[in-house]
Formats: sequence, structure tokens, C-alpha cells
Amino acid sequence: RSLIELVKNENFYHNRFAHIVGPVNEAIKNIARNFSFSELYEIAALSNVLKCNIQSVYPTIDYRSDLNIMNNTFEHAQYSIVSKAICLFWTHTESEIEARRSNAGNWSPNHFVPLLLPSDNSQSQNHLDQPKISGSGSTPTKATTKNNTLTQVRIPEFNADDNEMQPFQVPSTVITTTNEITTPRTKRRLQLAETCASVERKIVKRKRMQARERMAAKRAAATPEEAERQRILARVRSAAKRTALAPEVVERKRALDRERSAARRAALTPEEIERQRALNRERNAVRRAALTSDELEQQQALNRKQMAAWRATLTSKEAEQQRTLAVDRSMAKRATATPIDAEEQRVLARERSTTRRAARESEEAKQQQTVAYKTTRLQKTGKQKQTVMKRKPNQDGKADWPKPVDMDCK
Repeated sequence: RSLIELVKNENFYHNRFAHIVGPVNEAIKNIARNFSFSELYEIAALSNVLKCNIQSVYPTIDYRSDLNIMNNTFEHAQYSIVSKAICLFWTHTESEIEARRSNAGNWSPNHFVPLLLPSDNSQSQNHLDQPKISGSGSTPTKATTKNNTLTQVRIPEFNADDNEMQPFQVPSTVITTTNEITTPRTKRRLQLAETCASVERKIVKRKRMQARERMAAKRAAATPEEAERQRILARVRSAAKRTALAPEVVERKRALDRERSAARRAALTPEEIERQRALNRERNAVRRAALTSDELEQQQALNRKQMAAWRATLTSKEAEQQRTLAVDRSMAKRATATPIDAEEQRVLARERSTTRRAARESEEAKQQQTVAYKTTRLQKTGKQKQTVMKRKPNQDGKADWPKPVDMDCK
């Protein structure tokens, strides 16, 4: 009958309890199975089937705020003041210790039982005539047919008073909370959500891989001019984006890129690493060939500055490690190189040394010419000063000129 009630008024129960215990259609499927445990949907439907109020009592074992919905009075649709009430107590088929042991240290009920009041029959009957049971009075007890001894049970204090009654249709009678209840059905729903999230992550990862493959195929089909144009455009975009970012963000992105590159290189095989290095060398050679002499000089100066700044941030131990790593790489490269490659490397090294020496010699020659010119100028300036100093005494001194000859005297 509870199942029929849920099917007839599916929309009502879904709007009221779906956000707490899940969709009502799953509850209907579970109720149709034998040996399935009852939950809130069954209590709410049972109150309308029996046409009486049902008060749910949850023990204070691992009690949380999201379990407030378990301590409520579920009122049937034809509620009246003289309506009777049934008190149900949530419990477990095993002891608390065994239940915790089988549930990873957590306790959760798997069924409920009716509660009887610790009073005589007349008082119990009069109390059952009331629509709600107050938590401030006698504590409900649990009893079985085998044992008539009344034992106290742990229940929380109820906030509602005896006179605070509202129709079942009013949403405020049921405390709606967005937190989920730790029940077997909720656990299944959480596991299903985790599975769906894992599947979505796999789908996203597969789409990213497909996008990378498409981009790789497009790059492979592109001509060298188109590829270079795309690289230049990407560099311009990256430069514009970096210019708009703060220095801290730029440094953080660089560190993240370095970590990703290191992780990617660590996952590569030696053959893939060598292939990547060869590809990078080819790209750098093509890019350098397309640059002018001024742009090449600017790029080299920028690279030197970046390397100097990076080396300045290294400690002595890290610098020594970098030197050792560079030596190991050079030794490994020489060991795996063929004689032709080794000869090409030697020729390239000699050309680089010659170019560097020629540039150094030209700079030194210019410096020597400048020094010689300055020295000559200084020497000329010194001689002029000495000549002026020699001439000054003759100009300043008063010379005695010979007097005219007196012819008569002679």
C-alpha cells in the first residue's frame, strides 16, 4: 500500500524529499524488491496510508545537524486535531559495536521499530490521542514481545511544542536540508555520482587527447611557411598575454610550465627524448635562419640575460649539479654520435670558435684603435702645452732694445 501511495502521488513526494534522500523513482524500485530496508519515503507514505501522524525518533549516536529530518513528525494529508500518532525509533539489527565494526567505525540504522511510553495503558492511550509527542515529558522506550522490561533509549530534545501543529501540505513541518543522510541508498547514490564524475573526467581527457592529435595532424599537413606563420602568431599572442599579466603570475606560470615539461620529459623514453631534441634543434635552426643579424643579436643577448638570471638564482650545489649534468649530456652525446656526426660537431665548434674569436679580435682591434687615437691626442695636447709654456716668458718679459747710434758723438 505504501508503494501504491508513492506511485499515485509521485510528484508530491519527489518535490518534498528528493533533495534529501534522492529520486522517488529509485525508492519505488527498491521498495518493490524483497528484503529491502525502509527509509523516509516509506514513513511519509505510511502516514497517509494509515491516516495518522508518524513521529520519527533518531538516537543520538553520531548525531549531526543533517539528521534533523530524521527527528520529525510526518502528518498525513487529512490531518485533524484528533489524529493519532505513531512513534517510530530508528535502530540497527546488531549492537552498536558490531554495527560500527561493519561500517568503517560509523553507525547508521537499517530499520525502525515502534516505541511505547513508560506509563499505564490509560495514560498511554490518552497520550497517543495527542497529535505530537513532546520531548520535554517522558522519554520514549523500546520494548519487544520477548522482554517486557522497559529500557531507556537515547533521543534528542525536540524543538516543537505540543500546540505547534500545521497541515502536512505546509513545507515548514518538514525540515528541509541540503545535506545528505548517511543511508545505504544515499551511499549508493554517492557512489553513482563518483562513478559519473570519473567517467566525465575520462571523457574530458579523451577529448583533449583527440584535440592534440588533430592539432598534430594539422601541423604535419601544413607547409613550412604556414607552420612558421602559426608559430609567430602563437608567440605574438603569448607575448601579449604575458604583457597583460602581473610579474608574480608570469613567474608562477613559468614555474608551472617547467614542472610540466620536467614531468613530460621524465615519462619519455630515451629514443623519444632524442627525437624531441633533434626536432627542437631543427626548429631553432629554421627560426635562426629566418632572423636578421640585428634580431639574432637581440635574441642572443636576451638568452644570455635569461641564462644569467637563472644561474644567479641557483645555489652553489645546484650550479655544480647543472655543470655535472651538462658534462654527462655532452659525454653521452659524444658516445652515441657516429664518426660523421662527431666530425660535423667538431667543424661546427671550430666555426663557432672562429666566429667568436673574430668578433673578439674585431672588438679588440677597435678598442686598440680607440686607445691609440686617445693616446695620440693626449700626446699632441701635451706638446702644445709645452710650446705655450716656453713662449710665455718671452712674451711677458720686457726686452731692452739697442739705442740709436749717435753719429755726432762718433
